[in-house]
Amino acid sequence: MAISFNNIPDSVRTPGTYAEVDNSRALSGLTQNPHKVLIVGQMLESGNGAGTAPLTTVMQITSDGLADGFFGPGSILARMCNVFKKNNPNTELHAIAIGSGIAGTVASGAIDFSAALSNTTASAAGTYNLLVNGTKVSFDITIGMSGMDIASGVYSTIIANSLLPIIASVSGIAVASGGHLALMAVNSGTLGNYIDVRHDYYTGESQPLAFSTSTNISVMAGGATDPDLGDVWAVIDNTHYNYIINPYIDAANLTEIEDELATRFTALIDKQGQGFAAVRATQASATTLGNSRNNQHNCILAANDSPTGPEEWAAAYGAVAAANLNNDPARPLHGLKLTGILAPPDASLFTRAERDTLLYDGIATYTVNVGAVQIERSITTYQSNTLGIADVSYLDVQTLATLAEIRYQYKVRMSNRFIAPRFKLADNTFPITPGSFVATPNMVAGEILSLFSELRDGGLIENFDDFKDNLVVERDAADRNRVNVLLPPDLINQFRVLAGLIQFIL
Repeated sequence: MAISFNNIPDSVRTPGTYAEVDNSRALSGLTQNPHKVLIVGQMLESGNGAGTAPLTTVMQITSDGLADGFFGPGSILARMCNVFKKNNPNTELHAIAIGSGIAGTVASGAIDFSAALSNTTASAAGTYNLLVNGTKVSFDITIGMSGMDIASGVYSTIIANSLLPIIASVSGIAVASGGHLALMAVNSGTLGNYIDVRHDYYTGESQPLAFSTSTNISVMAGGATDPDLGDVWAVIDNTHYNYIINPYIDAANLTEIEDELATRFTALIDKQGQGFAAVRATQASATTLGNSRNNQHNCILAANDSPTGPEEWAAAYGAVAAANLNNDPARPLHGLKLTGILAPPDASLFTRAERDTLLYDGIATYTVNVGAVQIERSITTYQSNTLGIADVSYLDVQTLATLAEIRYQYKVRMSNRFIAPRFKLADNTFPITPGSFVATPNMVAGEILSLFSELRDGGLIENFDDFKDNLVVERDAADRNRVNVLLPPDLINQFRVLAGLIQFIL
């Protein structure tokens, strides 16, 4: 009998017309591949405003503000989730809180208003334009206010905003006394050191006339000991996340996420993901960080002197990348805006030459256009091969994203066409008859060529004729139940540079 059936037995004798349905050839075109994102960070574990989510438990973030309830408003993780949703409301987002039991130190800072007053009390009215982590916290000063009055007023304004990263517990970790406003981060660890406190950021803002000098702001400092990302991997062991956004850039945690993503990239696990992080650093410090890493599965964006914390830069960066790489993994990301991220002052922006240096040192870059922060080039930290020789094979995030999409489409097509329907395997000389569940290497090759022609039409590969000429599909000599395939796709590239020489004539 030439035609093979799954449900209609050869031995049936009862009269009737029987028809079974087989979907092994139903799929055509590329398969939808919806992506998932994971954000990792600290929550508020206790006190007023503490989050309700249990630690090391994956929570799905389906709407704006949901993370505030899960992780506590103003916490590292809640703010990252909120920024992500502003930049990308559609990609499926999960988050996991870590940090229980760490002996972390909380960062602190201060503002001294009495020292800034030209007299013991304010001689003129005006507005004090304070910015905390990129959020405006303005306070109107009236004539006759003392330093203590101003400090207390600013304190009240700060605690009225529960989304700020410096006020959270019933004990009152921001305290005003004698014109001195003491500040503390809501989460322990090094990220508190990057909570930016400044005044008069926006054009046209200036110090109130009552002040003779700039307010004495002591920058946030002293935060130490971040949680360990290693607590995450066992929790998500069986879940595929296409992107993992991480706020920590210490060597131990970067090694953790690089090793985990490298393991997930391997063929037998095949849960490939891309990491995204950001660092607040000068060009020299960012270069030092980039040169200390060498991993294609992680991207680090550097910015210096931004009012917005680096963890929120990472969330926005990962959000925009996730949305656009899912739509088209090969298309460059330059020019895409990071919503909710404030640019550094012009004097703190990296020059083109500095950005070019960063791009040779494993650090992704951004530009600013009329105040809007935009991705310039999204690269990984991969710079050299195992011999230490310079290697650009995994330079751009599009390379990994395109390979992930090709691998996904290949596995889906081949599994649905041959593995799931339980095909038998024979040599190319076997006389295949229509309807039989027998495959040959030539049949496999034909299906591969059909798929890769669709990948070409989708703009993911080029030079299809070369791919066809160099494709190898053969039956394994030792294991006759196995087919070995060599796939040589030429990945499409990105149009990044247009160079022109103008030779003029007078």
